Amino acid sequence: MTTLAKKVGGPGALAVVTAVGGWAIGRGAEAGGKSVLRAAKAVAKKRNAACSTKGQVFDVVSDGEDGKGLTLRASDHYRVMECDGEAILIEVLGGTNNPYFTSAQFLASVSSFPTPEKINNAE
Repeated sequence: MTTLAKKVGGPGALAVVTAVGGWAIGRGAEAGGKSVLRAAKAVAKKRNAACSTKGQVFDVVSDGEDGKGLTLRASDHYRVMECDGEAILIEVLGGTNNPYFTSAQFLASVSSFPTPEKINNAE
């Protein structure tokens, strides 16, 4: 400590440097913590957003396969059961192997399901 005090110009200067350094580190940690908290709140809000299409029934207008076992034909109808971002849980009405997880993009390509961009613009 004596060597450090000599390098900064004495014990008074060491006390000032220590106080200013501690204050700067504390403010930096506080600012970083606040930004992390804001980002976490934004993610939680987006994740917990209500599913605007939940319960709605959509008509399939063109045939399609999502590559994960879901095949929809032009005469099919499906009900949205739940949404989580891009993942959509649906029930194919009259289907025997319900429910299915698929993407909003796939549903928008075979029916009038709104794309995420349309949903965000409507809100």
